[in-house]
Amino acid sequence: MKAVVLAVALAAAGTVTIDARADGASQLRPVVSCALSDGSRATLKARSSGPDGNALFVQVGNKAERAFLDMPDSDFVGRIVLSTCIDRTLIFALEYGPPYLKGVAIRRNPRTHADERIYFAEKALPRWVYLGDSEMLVVIQDRGSEANGRYVIYRYISGKGQTAEPTISNVLPERRGRKVLFLKTH
Repeated sequence: MKAVVLAVALAAAGTVTIDARADGASQLRPVVSCALSDGSRATLKARSSGPDGNALFVQVGNKAERAFLDMPDSDFVGRIVLSTCIDRTLIFALEYGPPYLKGVAIRRNPRTHADERIYFAEKALPRWVYLGDSEMLVVIQDRGSEANGRYVIYRYISGKGQTAEPTISNVLPERRGRKVLFLKTH
């Protein structure tokens, strides 16, 4: 009984460390693992939720947490549509009800050594990730239905966190001082 209570308390906190179900159905399976800038690893893990898809978790070190910490009271379950490691950055997205996608880009800043996460939610997958010493950007090409611009830009500023709202622009962000990575999506 104590193990079940502990499992419920940990799940409510967003941390998963044990499997309280006897049938093992809640076990996490690795999807993709990414070496971070300091050599540690961030691993995307999934737990099957039957025909509804997967619930996603991210493990860094020995700690596995729900993937979407920006909405801790929501349980996102769906089909994984993007899961990749590019230049020591883990990026993934979940389709949780067509046409909506929710995703995260995670890196350990090589200069500050702080973990940085950008949460995004759009109808299209990201096309570019911009990495700089003081910020990380996720750029999504708008399909013309949501924004009044060609690009939706999500930004994480080192030491401050993710900006409250994405920026809408008709031009791509400046490349100077940033590494620009193109994401191959279907």
